Amino acid sequence: MNTNLSRAANGFLLDLVMELKNGFIRRCDKMGLTSEEIATLKDMTIEDIHYIINSEVSVLSFQINQDNLARLMTQAREEQTRKQRIDRALALGGSIKLMEHFFGLMSNDVAARRRIAGIKVRAGRGTVLSDEQSTELWEIWAENDNKALRSETDEGLDLMLLAAEQMDISLTAVWNTVLKWESENLTAATRRRA
Repeated sequence: MNTNLSRAANGFLLDLVMELKNGFIRRCDKMGLTSEEIATLKDMTIEDIHYIINSEVSVLSFQINQDNLARLMTQAREEQTRKQRIDRALALGGSIKLMEHFFGLMSNDVAARRRIAGIKVRAGRGTVLSDEQSTELWEIWAENDNKALRSETDEGLDLMLLAAEQMDISLTAVWNTVLKWESENLTAATRRRA
């Protein structure tokens, strides 16, 4: 084992000794130390600890937990994707209500993120799509209607983000329009008949 890693691992022993000297033995129990080892550690002098910490022989062994590593890597990627969606939604004019609905962000979090990103928000009611914009959005949405797409799903959000980008309109206006269609139970088939 690398000398620096050995010393760092042995430094962990100092933490255990300090916890023992403060009366906390639970961590040592969880580490699998026997009662005799705990008693020995508790009685160590500063010179004993110094010798062990500076030794090139490690008292600890390390092993990678592949399941935890894989899980953490997946979570890290998911969190990165979530942050990218948040930034994209804000840049496309996502309202506080939309940001809370999809990402669980409170108004102060949204305001802080907007401020950091330099996004200015116009006060007042949001924009409503024109008939032409509504028709164009419907065509985009209807192309994916065979998947029974719903606005509250990740796929629905991704499509609304894409539509807002392609049409250069507010994400909130897109979301409100799609919610209206869903509340009216409009599907591609019913809209085509209308």
